[in-house]
Amino acid sequence: MNERSTSFFRYLAYAMEIVLLYVLGTTPDLLPQIFGAKPTLLLCVALTAAIFEREFPAMIIGMICGALIDLGYSNSIGLFTIGLTVICFIVGYAANNLVMATFPNFLLYAFVAVGGIFMLYYLIRVVWAGVDNSWDYFMNHLLSRMVQTFVLTVPIYFLNKFIYHTLGNDE
Repeated sequence: MNERSTSFFRYLAYAMEIVLLYVLGTTPDLLPQIFGAKPTLLLCVALTAAIFEREFPAMIIGMICGALIDLGYSNSIGLFTIGLTVICFIVGYAANNLVMATFPNFLLYAFVAVGGIFMLYYLIRVVWAGVDNSWDYFMNHLLSRMVQTFVLTVPIYFLNKFIYHTLGNDE
């Protein structure tokens, strides 16, 4: 197969993965809630795809995943859409131009990105909005979601690594 067809099938595989994990993440009672929260699976997909892809495709995948996260969890487009678009662009640029895209580096990217996006969510949607018991919400719900999302980036990283290497790259 030529490069154009392999990149088409690679992006098709990402799209199927996004749809499948969106359905898994938003269907009620399909995934168990651990400590009152479910992981944000699309955040894992966006970060793992960004580590392997160039800046522009990483940004597009981040924007799509962010919009779906916003629609699935908060019924408004904004915070995750913009945040994941920027984060995926930065991760894609850094992984391709600054630091080698190795697994330990990915764990660092994922730790910072997951922590950063959820802390931004907490500050804007909870603290700034004046929600009562914001610290309890953070400790009982958001912290669990952050940890679960970070842990689940590992198997999704290896899945996307398999997709990327099996279906070739554009270079």
